[in-house]
Amino acid sequence: MCQAQLSKQNQQWSCNNGHCFDQAKEGYTNLLAVQHKHSKTPGDSKAMLQARRCFLNQGHFSFLADAINQQLAPLAPKQLLDIGCGEGYYTQQLFQQQAQVSDVIGIDISKDGIKMAAKRCKQAQFFVASNHRLPLADQSIDCVVRIFAPSDAKELLRVCRANAYLLKVIPGAKHLWQLRKQLYKEPQEHPEQAETMPGWQLLNQQKISQQVKLNHQEMQDLAAMTPFAWKKNQQLEQWLANETVFNMDFEFVLQLYQRV
Repeated sequence: MCQAQLSKQNQQWSCNNGHCFDQAKEGYTNLLAVQHKHSKTPGDSKAMLQARRCFLNQGHFSFLADAINQQLAPLAPKQLLDIGCGEGYYTQQLFQQQAQVSDVIGIDISKDGIKMAAKRCKQAQFFVASNHRLPLADQSIDCVVRIFAPSDAKELLRVCRANAYLLKVIPGAKHLWQLRKQLYKEPQEHPEQAETMPGWQLLNQQKISQQVKLNHQEMQDLAAMTPFAWKKNQQLEQWLANETVFNMDFEFVLQLYQRV
């Protein structure tokens, strides 16, 4: 509200100016001011988050979580931020595998997502907040993980220490290609070129991929958890109804940056 430092006492965060935020029983804190909401329930819907939780719990993206942790392990970050953490699958993986981390913070604009995340990984700190107004002190973070999440360039620079790391995960060229062919007459490949980010230097880029077979329920969850859920058409609905086994390409590009 006023950018003053918050301190926690008796399950409540407060500042010297009298602003107070209660920690919910699930363990998260809602720091998203009403005037900064763009809708009644911003972020991913509860149905999308539930579908994502069911799908990720099957382990289909565990190879991505492993690749993220392999990238971060040599960096030995102490304060790690998972920006746009959603229902907390990757936050939990980070906490479990990055033994040197002292603080893991998950932030998402979706209250439903943060509530799920706080139940999933009780050791991390979770906050409902906007990626464009991060409730973090200047130069307080060693490493940011950004998986398919939007962010504000100035805010990232503000909260990151000198020589901090940023690990971005973006979709590979043919990620979910079979699904996208049902939605578009001429699906376009995702660009894989690393973004030029002022204040950051690209250290390396890694592409990983797997093709898997999904059963009907897993495919339903996958279709429901992505932004494609809003683009469903008759062709996709028929495809989902008629097939029992689905081959699906998963492709991800990991881009590691360091603050300069």
